[in-house]
Amino acid sequence: MIDFTHPAWQAFARELLAQARVRVRDRNLQPLVALLRDNQLLHSLGGQQVELTPAGRRYLQRELTLASLACAPPSPEEWIHGQGWQLKERVNRDVLAALYRKGGQPFSAAEQIDFEDKGVGLCADAALRLRASRPFSLFLQGGQLLDAGPWLQTLGEVSLPERSLTGLGKLIWPGDEPARLITTECLGVFAELALPDDALLAWAPCEALHLLAPLLAALPPGVSWHHVTDLDPAGAARVQALAARFARPASWWLPRDLAPFMATYATSLADHRGWEPSQLPQALCRACHPLIAAQQGLGAEVMALALTWQALG
Repeated sequence: MIDFTHPAWQAFARELLAQARVRVRDRNLQPLVALLRDNQLLHSLGGQQVELTPAGRRYLQRELTLASLACAPPSPEEWIHGQGWQLKERVNRDVLAALYRKGGQPFSAAEQIDFEDKGVGLCADAALRLRASRPFSLFLQGGQLLDAGPWLQTLGEVSLPERSLTGLGKLIWPGDEPARLITTECLGVFAELALPDDALLAWAPCEALHLLAPLLAALPPGVSWHHVTDLDPAGAARVQALAARFARPASWWLPRDLAPFMATYATSLADHRGWEPSQLPQALCRACHPLIAAQQGLGAEVMALALTWQALG
């Protein structure tokens, strides 16, 4: 058995495969030449020239393939298991991407499904941030009851990590339950919005708005849902996609008087996609008619300080 993991012997083997005849000048290669010749894998032609036999060609091709496999670095899974690590049911997606991709490129949907088939869920470790005028408690599936009142009073908000949402049971109010849940992906809106007494406000990153689903499921059944986002075609599509995901009517939370904002801050649509009025509720079309007619949009943040709001859907 010849060890073709040796770099010099690998290079010589590749040269033999690439050329019909090879002149051997390196004395260090003579032991290899002798082994190949003794096994009828190589012919000596004189003048230090040699050539492979057909059997020698097949042999070198096979041995170089095996040597390449032997020298190949372990797969990410092999390396992880070699460290004695066991992947949990939920692993931070950036950590997993760094281990599997080195550069940290995101996984495709098919790759995420493949991980899930192996019992590993990719977690962005985002968080929901909640504001409320009335204190409430979090009832967890393990039977724990956490009072959010001190957090709301001291910090002004409560943060729920993504991994905790699978254990969220119910939100419980000691007095009147809220009438509406207002959601947004705009952090400035979350921080500045004048919050009605009967509302719960939730923020989630744009790429993690699906985290709102367990929050909605934990609310009393009579709570309505409304979303604050940019008034443009992409924002409209976002609200409609969320409505389909949540099985709720699409509803926008907007200032009662939009006219001053549209007159001052409307901008041309940056995206090639234009408004599609036929796909929107009539009430929203009427409220946003100047934007739709001029193919303009309005950012959510410019509306954040409005004093009075309403639901349109």
